[in-house]
Amino acid sequence: MSRAVHVEHLEEGIIEIRMDDREAQNRLSEPLCRELMTALAELKSDPALRVLLLSGQRDVFCGGATLDALQSVQTGAVDVLDLKLPEQMLAFPVPIVAALEGHAVGGGMVLALCCDVLVAAETSRYSFNFTSMGFTPGMGTTALLPALIGHHQAMEMMLTARYYRGAELRGRGLFNRVVSVDEVRGTALDLAQQMADKPRHVLEMVKGTLALSRRRALQEGMWSEHLMHQICFQHADTARLIAENYIRPAPVPSKEEPRGES
Repeated sequence: MSRAVHVEHLEEGIIEIRMDDREAQNRLSEPLCRELMTALAELKSDPALRVLLLSGQRDVFCGGATLDALQSVQTGAVDVLDLKLPEQMLAFPVPIVAALEGHAVGGGMVLALCCDVLVAAETSRYSFNFTSMGFTPGMGTTALLPALIGHHQAMEMMLTARYYRGAELRGRGLFNRVVSVDEVRGTALDLAQQMADKPRHVLEMVKGTLALSRRRALQEGMWSEHLMHQICFQHADTARLIAENYIRPAPVPSKEEPRGES
């Protein structure tokens, strides 16, 4: 069975976690979430680790929740409060640098928010698209996004559910760097290298101090989102809006077929 997450030691002090669920096109499937959480749990105690690089596929960083997951929340089979991945990322002891070569949507953008340094691509698309499917943002978005980019920018992104090109978001405070897609990985690695020569205990203290307010906001935000979801997912229109607006994965091409933009 192919793995959805790959771990690679890039160089001294830097390890990469790459999300590569080809079949689900890097949506937050159960295997991807499980493997990502396992990798984070195993790496956090590695004394040689200074910086973690989080990446995805070239065309898709992370596509958010699977349709099955949304339907499970709607039926009450899954409670969003059970999702521990955002807290695990914020609590990770050393900095996480995200290389967003490809698109990031919904929960995929929340994974990016839980990182410490973000490098995005000018032409890739980024969106908090929850409201377009008839429900309020989740995974702590309502707390993490305003804390990062301010009230007005966060309101615009959440309520319009618009898909922005990375170049449109340059200078809004969401990303540290916005570069061409060919430069994303190199730029992210360069930033990681500039951190990796610092003592681990110094990196831990800075990361832990700056993450503390975000962790507190995350817990408060997820409780509020849980209450809003209980209302939204019981609304008669929600199932229809999810069915109409959920972007389904394109068929996975064979190895002989070139892949187009997702």
